[in-house]
Amino acid sequence: MSNKLKGMIWLRGQVTLANKSILLQVFMPIFLIFLYKFIFSLNGAGKEIGADKLAIMLLTISLPFSLAMSVGTPIIIILAEEREKRNLQSLRLAGVTAGQYILSALIWPAIIGIFYIVITPILVGAKLSNHVFSYSLVLLLTMLVLIFFFLMVGLFCKNQVMAQSLSVPAMLLAAFIPMFSNMSEDLFKVLRYSFMGLFTSYMRDWSHFHLWSGEFLALLLWLLLFAGISFYLMRRLQILDD
Repeated sequence: MSNKLKGMIWLRGQVTLANKSILLQVFMPIFLIFLYKFIFSLNGAGKEIGADKLAIMLLTISLPFSLAMSVGTPIIIILAEEREKRNLQSLRLAGVTAGQYILSALIWPAIIGIFYIVITPILVGAKLSNHVFSYSLVLLLTMLVLIFFFLMVGLFCKNQVMAQSLSVPAMLLAAFIPMFSNMSEDLFKVLRYSFMGLFTSYMRDWSHFHLWSGEFLALLLWLLLFAGISFYLMRRLQILDD
């Protein structure tokens, strides 16, 4: 790992710790998970559908919100702040490449995302049992696609005002796709090939889930699309060299 990349990773960590708004976005999902549990406990949902089904329902609702809010929104805010303050031009003059820039943007969101992938099933009481490997693989792939999705959105933002305007719709889009997919079979047939489709299909019935599917191939295509657009935007804006 080069010194430039280490410096970029350290800098992003310092920005995250120093910005109270970003820290709030990172830790807010924990509060929301407990809020969801409290609301469902008041409705007596656990007695009606069973504790295990309730845990899976909470997991389906909580994970997209947790990843979108704690991983996606900070990416958009940080990128917009760097562009507004013209820090990207300084990085270019310092010789930071597009690959190093994207890799540094992946590290902290990935760490935060893995934290929520691990802790959310524990908080909602979901029993993964023999599904730990498939759960980890599906969520890690989904998290990676989400990171590139929010990176792409962040590169569109010219300033922090624009970032605030776009971050909320982007977060809601990622969070609500699984919920809309469960509203009807017709919606599911369409949204199963979205960038949240693999996660949605997996959470519907993880005991009979097969990784090699149309949803998996669609997710790989979304990953290539978001990553390609991100590199294209940086080159078109002449932010960083290749």
